[in-house]
Amino acid sequence: MRNWTVVSTFFCLWLSTQLSPALQDVVAYSLILTFGVLHGANDLTLIASLRNESQGFVKSLLRYLAVVLLVSLVFVLSRVGTLILFIMISGYHFGEQHFGGNLKSISFERSMFFLSHGLTILFMIFYIKMNEVVPIVNEITGFSIGEAFYGYGLLGSASVFLVLLIYFVVRQQMQVNYIQELFMFLVLGIVFYIASLIWAFAIYFVFWHSLPSLRDQMHFLYGKVNKVTFLRYVKSSWWYWSAALVGLTLLYLILREKVDYFITILLYLLAVITFPHVLVMSKVESLKNSRES
Repeated sequence: MRNWTVVSTFFCLWLSTQLSPALQDVVAYSLILTFGVLHGANDLTLIASLRNESQGFVKSLLRYLAVVLLVSLVFVLSRVGTLILFIMISGYHFGEQHFGGNLKSISFERSMFFLSHGLTILFMIFYIKMNEVVPIVNEITGFSIGEAFYGYGLLGSASVFLVLLIYFVVRQQMQVNYIQELFMFLVLGIVFYIASLIWAFAIYFVFWHSLPSLRDQMHFLYGKVNKVTFLRYVKSSWWYWSAALVGLTLLYLILREKVDYFITILLYLLAVITFPHVLVMSKVESLKNSRES
């Protein structure tokens, strides 16, 4: 957990006291659609950097496109299935990005640790902001999900995370300040309680996940992180980022009469971006760990 992340978080909390709920949402959507989407917009460049691997660039690209089409198909066939997969894969991705450099041995416990970490954060948002989350989930899935589900989801994911955290610390398989990690959940809990739903999600998604991920990607691609490498990153990804925004606009024009919440449409876009992005970043993480080993 970097100090600038905590400072940015508390600045955003202060900002929430200065802005109306409507302005909070505008700032939140702006951050998600810029840095949030941007961090997943350079996957093809990352694939190209992995082209010396056995599967090759063309094969990787075809798999990437196949995942995008598969996600679109799953959404058409089952919105419930898409939502469940999106939550599960996002949870794993959040955990992998946060702990991937500290836990390098590949195992089932490692995967469950990543997943439980991300799900704990997501279910914290769901539980604390239940009154706002329930109608959105009902709109996406088409049926009502009991409020108890969110409480059990938080309890279950947090329990698995704590057990595995203790397991890895005791076995000395992970060098991490567990007190700091637990403090992180306290900070996020305060954020989720005070900020509006979309503003709370934006604070975590952008400052705790997207910006650290951007930093890791720039370091992987260019060997260092500075203004020059950031501009190189933007230059290589702007067209995919622009395509994502165009896709969001088209989704909005198509679905605006059928949905009540803009966040529902945004989640559709994030799902399409997230699924292939997680596969690419897992490959990048594996390669980084193998190089360091």
